[in-house]
Amino acid sequence: MDNYLIVSDIDGTLAVDHKHVTPRVRRVLNELMTAGNDFYVASGRMYNLAEQMAAEVGPQAKVIASNGAVYEVAGRRVHHLLGEAALTAAERATAAEALNAVFFSDSHVYYTRTPPAALEAALAMFVTDDAPIEVEQLFDEAGLLKKADAITNGLVLSMNDAGALQRTHDALTASALLHVSASDPTNIELIPHNVDKAHAVAELQAATGIPASRTIAFGDGLNDMGMLAQAGISVAMGNAVPEVKRAARYETLANTEDGVAVFLENWFA
Repeated sequence: MDNYLIVSDIDGTLAVDHKHVTPRVRRVLNELMTAGNDFYVASGRMYNLAEQMAAEVGPQAKVIASNGAVYEVAGRRVHHLLGEAALTAAERATAAEALNAVFFSDSHVYYTRTPPAALEAALAMFVTDDAPIEVEQLFDEAGLLKKADAITNGLVLSMNDAGALQRTHDALTASALLHVSASDPTNIELIPHNVDKAHAVAELQAATGIPASRTIAFGDGLNDMGMLAQAGISVAMGNAVPEVKRAARYETLANTEDGVAVFLENWFA
């Protein structure tokens, strides 16, 4: 049997509560990996947190993290960095709108302005005792730039100022220094230029020799759209936003109803 590349978003797709997958999903994925197929979690999370979800699935599961800026292939970890110009643009654009940005390496969270409680709560939701991360305040732009050789992506969150968020989104898009995405209307995801989950999947297809026709991708949010387009077998979750359902070739049950397992059981029957 020709092997497949199977890629799944985490939150709202693979996981039921941001930290766990169901026994049925775990069993199906491990059976497929044992049979020779490659499985990747694909997340906007920093590497350490995405790796914890891969471990929740099983020891053979691999990682696409930071919205495609970091991924594993052939026993090595590939990094795409935001870079100094993009970090400077992001820091200045968010400061102009009194918004807070946080930036991520594989294991660290960096910020210059103290995040609001809502952002801290959002980050804490994904943390477990087995996924160590360090949080460091850098105080100014110069301090942030000293970490440019490690920072892969960032996040801007605003729960109550959609206008400021949109203006920041537009300014950063116009700068053409980075890729701007969103997993929710309350955030902006800051990703290296020309990088997203789709870019990582394309690089993995090239590295493994697995074509799009044998690539299965599952997603539920807007930041999964490119990844779904890169896969010949694109699957929207039953709980996906309408845009994802329209873009995907197939639809399965919701993440709370073992949707990933149900589709794969039927596909490989």
